Amino acid sequence: MYDAPGMNASNEYHTQLVAALSGKAENLERTSIRRLSEHLRGFEANVTSISDFLIEKGLLQDDPYRKERTVTEIKVPSSDPFAESEALTELSMRFSRYVAQWEFLVNIFHCSLPNFNLRNVKRLLELLEWIRWTDFSTNSSFQITRAFAQVMAKTSRLNDPIAGKIVVSSATQLRELTISIRKELKAITVFLRERYKWQVRDGLIERMGIAEGHYRHDPHGVLHDVKFEFSHRLADMGWYKELIKEILEEDYGKSQEALRQKVLEQLGSRESTRKKTKHHAPDDRASLLTVLDKLARCGEPMTSTLLRLNENARTLRDRKKSFGTRLKEILSTLFHKSGDKLIFEIEIKDPVTGTVRIEALDYRQFAAISAKKSRTLQDLTDPQSVPHRNSRTANPAQLLDYIERSLAEVKKFHRYALGLESFFHSKSIPPELSGTMKSSNLNIRNLKAFIGETLKVLGEYKSRKEDEEQLKKLGIEN
Repeated sequence: MYDAPGMNASNEYHTQLVAALSGKAENLERTSIRRLSEHLRGFEANVTSISDFLIEKGLLQDDPYRKERTVTEIKVPSSDPFAESEALTELSMRFSRYVAQWEFLVNIFHCSLPNFNLRNVKRLLELLEWIRWTDFSTNSSFQITRAFAQVMAKTSRLNDPIAGKIVVSSATQLRELTISIRKELKAITVFLRERYKWQVRDGLIERMGIAEGHYRHDPHGVLHDVKFEFSHRLADMGWYKELIKEILEEDYGKSQEALRQKVLEQLGSRESTRKKTKHHAPDDRASLLTVLDKLARCGEPMTSTLLRLNENARTLRDRKKSFGTRLKEILSTLFHKSGDKLIFEIEIKDPVTGTVRIEALDYRQFAAISAKKSRTLQDLTDPQSVPHRNSRTANPAQLLDYIERSLAEVKKFHRYALGLESFFHSKSIPPELSGTMKSSNLNIRNLKAFIGETLKVLGEYKSRKEDEEQLKKLGIEN
């Protein structure tokens, strides 16, 4: 019934398969895995921003046990039906668990091929669909999506139109990120399927010595025998009947040669084939304009953040003061010539060392410079504006210089905005004013997400240019 394996054709295919899997893994780590990691960070930033905003506005309840709950695996929140009377409580608790899952994926789960298997990819896809951002509607046939869309719709009635627009923007980004994550998971799943099949071959089927003639005569009987052995030796891997049948057909079926060739083609790096036939590198100017378009999106959250910070600064400036305080400020103006300054002492965290320093910030100067920068960035999105027209006529060197300078300015604004946000909600604020301070957390989080997207595409451009320089040194061009 069973023969010892050892056919040359089979051994040759297994050697080719191992090589193809190794090459595919290396390729995926450089491409899909890296992109997936970026998409997961963007997704987490947006769902966290939405959660913070809705809790702040009282549209969702805060989860008192959120910080105590430990997440150790990908687990989809419940989609069980709930009564309308329980909607607020149920949606609040479930969305809290949903956010915690994305935080786990970004902060704890290491996004790499060894950490992925068919089981957790399936769970990640289910988590991705828990709220259907690609079909986000108050008329959705899915209760969770419909209920959450109804909560989000209430933001339009709040007396905070700018923040409401940012929340809607986050929902739009989640729709785009859902599509992107699906795409990368699809590419990764092709590899995981073939890796699973190779592991089953190596750990079980080759040792069973299945005869080709016996399989073709009784495929159901052989499948039954494989399942029995699998349950004793490889149960932890999970039984995927469809993939087991593919293994048997590829190794013992009548069309084994064609099926094996198809597998090797799926694992082969098609990108490398395209590179061989491609005679021109991507256009530098077009690539940099793509980076600039990403950077321009930082303008809106910068402006929204400034509006909140300015409101808080005005509240402190215009607070009722005692005669002694006003006299002291007048004297300060006379003798220190700082009458047009509004100084706040804030904490600034160094992005490299992580150390925190106290800095006396001239808020009026900071706000003026930041407002000018945010307006310029927003103008870049308007085809009729001068900055937009100038960017389309600039050469690659000018574009790169502008992008790097502007990105440094936006990152600096983000650091100072974080410091100001902490200051305006610290014990430094008089008790009678602390409740009037506006929060900029949502806008700052969105700004961080846009900075991350800009850094990603800029990094890809620079990496490509470095590769081109290395090839040139080797005497290889185009």
